[in-house]
Amino acid sequence: MSRLRQGMRQTVLAGASLLREASAGVLDAVAELAAPQGRSGSLERELELARQQGRWLSDDERAELAASEQRRAQRRRTLLLLAALSLLIPLLWPLLPVWLGLLWWPITTRRLLIGVVGAVAALMALLVVLLLWLLLR
Repeated sequence: MSRLRQGMRQTVLAGASLLREASAGVLDAVAELAAPQGRSGSLERELELARQQGRWLSDDERAELAASEQRRAQRRRTLLLLAALSLLIPLLWPLLPVWLGLLWWPITTRRLLIGVVGAVAALMALLVVLLLWLLLR
């Protein structure tokens, strides 16, 4: 019986939490509807964001999301600048695929770069060991 009671308790607590979040969202929506209509564009953006996230975001979460979008845009501008610079300077042409890869496929390119750096480090360690072996032989 205690398992059944524990399961029912968890279900009731989960339902209460869900109801609390839903009521907070409804109260926010009512407060925004009662506000002047000058914020209709902002309200529409928040509604679209809530649809994407599946719930209403708190002010802190919205600020964090805006900051991450700003960092992403800054990173994109930096990579575009590096790609343009690499295109103009012939000595940097070998880096152009790296910048474009990080721009278009950031996760895959990062994984490939980590693998290449690891392989080069292993090769350098092997060469150092072989050189020491030849010198001490």
